Amino acid sequence: MRNVKITWQQAPVTTSLIGFMVVIFIGEVVVSGQMGVSTQTLYHLGAMFTPAVVMMHQWWRLITAGFLHVTFMHLILNMITLYYVGRLLEQYLGSLKYFIGYITAIIIGSLNSLAFGSITAISAGASGGIFGLFGMIFLLGLLDKQGFWLTQAKTLGIFVILSLIPIFGGTNIAISAHIGGLASGFLIAPLLLRRGQATGKQKIVAALGLIIYISILLTLGFGYR
Repeated sequence: MRNVKITWQQAPVTTSLIGFMVVIFIGEVVVSGQMGVSTQTLYHLGAMFTPAVVMMHQWWRLITAGFLHVTFMHLILNMITLYYVGRLLEQYLGSLKYFIGYITAIIIGSLNSLAFGSITAISAGASGGIFGLFGMIFLLGLLDKQGFWLTQAKTLGIFVILSLIPIFGGTNIAISAHIGGLASGFLIAPLLLRRGQATGKQKIVAALGLIIYISILLTLGFGYR
């Protein structure tokens, strides 16, 4: 309990996200009646499904899909990764900016699934948000002149591999959300940094890049589906 209290004090958003997703998964299992959550249960609880978003205007799926998981292993691997990476970023960025960055990455990851994923697939997972955190760390690694974030970025490979493992274990885990989250994190990071951590020019370039990227995803996701 003492370790949980310390983690909460250091990173309340990360701790809350993990606890929330564990509770949600328990609910998924209860509703589905099995550890491998059924496609029907995922759909009814808000997983990503392109026709539901585009034709039925169920926009909430862009967010809710990021809090659902398909299997117990899918959940565990994501939560271990979130625990490690999330604490570092939350302490560095601050809880509010970290939360904004995480949710934004989930939404853009879902938009990427909408634009490039299968139109018939039902997908779910926190990986879009987690890969957004990866993108932030990679960007910090490029900006870092003291070496800490550069070291973190270099050692992140194992977590990327761990997060990709579930892709090969189930069709409800969309790699397009991973890619979208990674790209969004790279673009979001400069906007969350304080003056001195990122230049005004870097912030402007990042903002323009983010706007263009989102515009492309919306056009592809809604214009040609």
